[in-house]
Amino acid sequence: MRKETAMALTKKAFRQLQIPRMAEFAKTPAFTKESHRLQDQLLAYLTRHPQGSVGLTMSGGIEVPTEPLLTALLAAGRPVLLPKTFSDRTMHFVPYHGQAAELARTDYGILEPVADADEVPAIVVVPGIAFVRGSHARVGFGAGYYDRYLAARGSAIRHTVTMATSVMLFNAPTWRVAAHDVAVDTLLEGKQPNER
Repeated sequence: MRKETAMALTKKAFRQLQIPRMAEFAKTPAFTKESHRLQDQLLAYLTRHPQGSVGLTMSGGIEVPTEPLLTALLAAGRPVLLPKTFSDRTMHFVPYHGQAAELARTDYGILEPVADADEVPAIVVVPGIAFVRGSHARVGFGAGYYDRYLAARGSAIRHTVTMATSVMLFNAPTWRVAAHDVAVDTLLEGKQPNER
């Protein structure tokens, strides 16, 4: 665990430090090990919460890979929804059935649904670049899509959960937490407490 700094950074400054850290960690065997552990934990969590659809992103290269999760959920008959973003920085979730033709790459390089629908997932797997143990505060990639979505639709969502590798975990925020930031309900950790 890194030593936490006493002074809180702006989120922009924090992202400029954190995203390269995540990119470096993604090249390591520890990232692969933690990713597999987190995928298993999420599938076990969803088995314990079997009701309703799951909102999940198509991961980028520095995130825990979600393609195996999508494949497993679809094979089990679990409804899967993917986010579709809009230029006004809003998003909603669209049903996904596992076909490549359902997706197109955005200007940010992320695969999103081509179709348009608006269904609210029962469980949302929230992405981010940093999470705080205890409070479950988070920092996302910077556009605020999830904070806005969860603030607007949170009452219809049963639960939020996230997968955090060790490089994404903090004992206290080193960034400025804003009043509109929405914490996640459940934080899954890729590294066990007794591991070095």
